[in-house]
Amino acid sequence: MTMVSGIDEAGRGSVFGSLFIVGVTLDQKSVDKLVNKGLKDSKLFSGSQGPIKRAEFALEIQKIAPELEVKEIKADKIDQTLKNRPRDNLNFLEIRNIAKIVSDLTSNEITIDTISKPQYLIKHLTRYLKRLESRLIFNMRLMESTTGNFTIKQPDNKIKRITVSEKADRIFPIVSAASCVAKYLRDKHLREIENKWDFPLMSLGTGYPHKKDNNLMNFLQHHHEDIQNHRYPFIRYSWAWPPLQKIIKSSSNTLESYFND
Repeated sequence: MTMVSGIDEAGRGSVFGSLFIVGVTLDQKSVDKLVNKGLKDSKLFSGSQGPIKRAEFALEIQKIAPELEVKEIKADKIDQTLKNRPRDNLNFLEIRNIAKIVSDLTSNEITIDTISKPQYLIKHLTRYLKRLESRLIFNMRLMESTTGNFTIKQPDNKIKRITVSEKADRIFPIVSAASCVAKYLRDKHLREIENKWDFPLMSLGTGYPHKKDNNLMNFLQHHHEDIQNHRYPFIRYSWAWPPLQKIIKSSSNTLESYFND
């Protein structure tokens, strides 16, 4: 039975909460069944029923997957990493965690949705994989500008074939599966934060910095003093989004000035 794995992330651009990187392994027959049911990239589930359908897929995938690797990178870890720029950055932080997932997955076929150009991800991913296991042997080939691949020969002579692709979550169904699980865990995480801090449901919105997210903007407006005092550990205080940085850096209580740009 052919086993395939996919790796994708959710929450990279959010100002609230953790970033989740997920690796999923399924047999090809299960992948085909999910596709027939309508599996697709998590971002393509739209409308009022979209999140419900995405969650249904995520729950089913978690139930049937023989391997599920989840790396949660918390907001304070992201802030700590960004303080070390240029020596460290968010890309390197993600790639270190992707390398751990690649190392832990046992399938021979692994496809990754790249966080940058494939050449960049392959260069740094292989570097971190070598740190995890010095006896690995790499053979690399760029297929085209948007896709690249390499093979890993492990000490036991097992071969892993790694494909790195832009838009992999739309092109490769196994990456769509990882995408759905990552997005589901990420959304669940935001709702858990709201519950823990006794905030109204959906008060953190999608978590992504956008002035059209009224829930998110209202949260910033109503909690500006707590944000200035770094009271909430789930906020990425290093995020250079103007409304958030104005609240963090301003000593003024004139709320309108935070949102006029």
